[in-house]
Amino acid sequence: MKRDAEKLKARELRELARREKQLDARSNKYYLVYLFMILALIYITDEIASTISIQFQTNIVTEFFVQNMGMEYGEGLSLFSGLGFITYPVTLLIVLYRPLADRFGRKPFLIVNTLTMALGLFIVYLSSNIYVYMIGSTLMGFMVSHDMQCVYILECSSEKTRARNYAMVKAVAILGTLLVPLLRETLMKNVSERWHLVYLVPAIIGFSMSLFALLFARETNAFLIKRIAYLKTPLEERERQSKEEREANSQGNIINAVKFAFKHRQLRFLIVACCFFYLASLATSTYSTVMSQSAGMSEADITAALYLYPVGNALFTFIAGMVSDKFGRKKTIIAMSCSAIACYSLFIASGMLSWTPYLTGFAIGGFMGSYWGAGDTIGGIMFSESAPTNLRSSVTVVNTLLNGIMGGLATIITMVLLPVIPQSMFGYMYLGLTVPGLVVAIFVMYKFVGETRGLDLKKVTGTEWDKPSKKTKSEEEN
Repeated sequence: MKRDAEKLKARELRELARREKQLDARSNKYYLVYLFMILALIYITDEIASTISIQFQTNIVTEFFVQNMGMEYGEGLSLFSGLGFITYPVTLLIVLYRPLADRFGRKPFLIVNTLTMALGLFIVYLSSNIYVYMIGSTLMGFMVSHDMQCVYILECSSEKTRARNYAMVKAVAILGTLLVPLLRETLMKNVSERWHLVYLVPAIIGFSMSLFALLFARETNAFLIKRIAYLKTPLEERERQSKEEREANSQGNIINAVKFAFKHRQLRFLIVACCFFYLASLATSTYSTVMSQSAGMSEADITAALYLYPVGNALFTFIAGMVSDKFGRKKTIIAMSCSAIACYSLFIASGMLSWTPYLTGFAIGGFMGSYWGAGDTIGGIMFSESAPTNLRSSVTVVNTLLNGIMGGLATIITMVLLPVIPQSMFGYMYLGLTVPGLVVAIFVMYKFVGETRGLDLKKVTGTEWDKPSKKTKSEEEN
C-alpha cells in the first residue's frame, strides 16, 4: 500500500508539473479566434455526422430494405428504426468514456471524437449492405453524443458571452451543412443510388480537423485550474475530507456524477425536464421520410429544400443564443420550444399542400434550430452551468443517456404505429409526439429550475439552488 501511494504521488507530481506548464504557456492574442475557427469546422463535421443519415433516410431504407429485401417502405423504416436498438450496448459505453475528459482533459477527446466521426463517415461511404452501414453509423452516433467542441466553447468564453459564442459557432457549423445539398446536386446528381458519395467529403474534412486540433488547440484553462488544485491537495488531506468535500472534488466518475445530479435540486429537475423534452426528439430524425413519403416530394425538390434547411436552422440557433445571454436560459427554452411547435406545423402544411420546397426546407430548419436551441440550452448549457468543473463532462453524460432512453421510447411507439398508419399521416403522428413533451418540459423549467445565466463556471458548486435544510435554518435562527 505504501509503495502504491508513493507511485501515485510521483505520477501526480509529474502530471502537476505538466499541467502547470500548460497553464503558464503564453497564447497568441488571436488564439481564441483560430480556436473557434477550428471548433466551427469540427462542429461542421459533427453536424453533418448527426444529420446526414436523417437526410438520406429515404435513400437508405429504399436501397437496403425495399430493393435488397423486397419490403414495403413503412415496414422497412420500422425495421431500420428497430436496428438502432442494436447499437445501444455500444452507446452505453458513454458512461465509461465521457467522464474520462474530467480526468485526462478536453483536448485528447476533441481529437479522438473528431477522428472517429470521420472514420464512421468513411465507412458508410464504403458500405454496400446494411451491416457495414451500421458499423459506420454506430461510430458516428457514439461520438456525436459527446460534443467536446461544446465544452471547449463554454469553458473558453466569459460569463457574459458563453451562449452567444456557442450559438455563433454552431450557427456557422449549421450553415456549413449546405455542403450536403451541394454534394447531392454535384456528386450525387440527385440520383438516389449515388447517395454514398456524399459521405466522402465530410469524412475528409473530419480527418483534417482532427489533425488541426492536435497541432493547434490547447487544453482549456477551466480544466487546468481545477485539475491543478486537485493535484496540489495532499493524498492525506483528500482522505480526511468529509463526504461532501470528496463529492465536490471527485474527478470524472459517472457514479459520482449521477449521485451528485440526483442529490441536488437544480440538476434533478433538469433531468425531469429533459425526460419530457426528448420525447419529442423523433421529429428531428424523420423529416426526410415526411418529405418523400408523406408529401411526395421528388429528389430534386428535397435537394432544394435542403438548401434552405441550414439557413432556417442557423437563424433560429443564433436567435436562441442571443436571447439566452440577453434574457436568460429559462425564457429561451420556453420561447424556442413554442417556436419549434410552430415551425413543425408549418413544415407539415407546406409539404402536404405542395408549397415551394424552399419554404418546406426553411420551416424544418427553423424547427431543428428552435428544438435544439432549447435542447442545447437545457442539456448543454444549463447542465454545464449547474455542475462543478471536475464533474461537468461526467454530469452531461446523464443528459446524453436521457436523450437515448426517451428517444428509444418514442421509437418503440412509432415502430408499432408505422406499419399500420398511412404514409400520408406520418407527419401528424410525429407532431402528436412533439407537442405534449415540449409542453410538460416548459412547465417543469418554469416552475422548478433556477436561472444560470452569468455564473462563473470556475466557481459553480451545484449547491446554489438547494433549499436550506431544517437544521441549517434553526442554526441561523439561533
